Amino acid sequence: MKIFPFTLSLLGLLLTACGPTIPQIPPAEVVTRAGEAMLQAPSFHFKIDISGKLVVLNQLTQLSLRSAEGDFARPDKMGVHLKVLLAVAAAELDMIALGNEQYLTNVLTKQWEVLPPEFGFNPAIMFDPQIGLEQLLLKVGLDNAHWIGVETIDGQSVYHLQGSISGERLQGMSGGLISKGPVEVDLWIEPDTSLPRKAVIVDQDSDPEKPTTWTMTFSSYGKDVNITTPKVQ
Repeated sequence: MKIFPFTLSLLGLLLTACGPTIPQIPPAEVVTRAGEAMLQAPSFHFKIDISGKLVVLNQLTQLSLRSAEGDFARPDKMGVHLKVLLAVAAAELDMIALGNEQYLTNVLTKQWEVLPPEFGFNPAIMFDPQIGLEQLLLKVGLDNAHWIGVETIDGQSVYHLQGSISGERLQGMSGGLISKGPVEVDLWIEPDTSLPRKAVIVDQDSDPEKPTTWTMTFSSYGKDVNITTPKVQ
């Protein structure tokens, strides 16, 4: 069967129309725009999954973080469900952060308590307007930022970029849970809004053979979020 040049041209146009192509702008500029767009978003839903070497929140109790999922509302409100390892036992906790006030459900009673200082990590700092992810993208950016391509997340075309950043610059955002050496970063960004949809941070210095990998996904930007002070027992 012959395929005429006109048919090939039409097919090419249709494929082009199906989704965005890599823009003719520097990758670093796309990263900066993503930081600015995320910083302007009043709220969003997030999920953080951790694989590879465990992230230990508290050395004394050997409390390790497995995942965190919840909502963040500016400037400093967060409601999050945590999956952790306590020594060798898996557990699930709920946490609320309202500025400097932090609350956590008791593993045994499931009742709300004031967050003890030894817990060791407040996930809300990851999106702090001064030291959080969005501020790093906006002000610091990625070293050697380069294009990977256009991919799809939940049926939506997104830009995929890759680069690295010094772990030193991630100390505030991670509460010191990320090593200080070079960290590999992948970003997936919406073409129309510049909002980040996904970020993968690989902490190579944590373990050369099984590095800690933080996989973050973001959705529901701007949705109504109601996070209030829980009833403490």
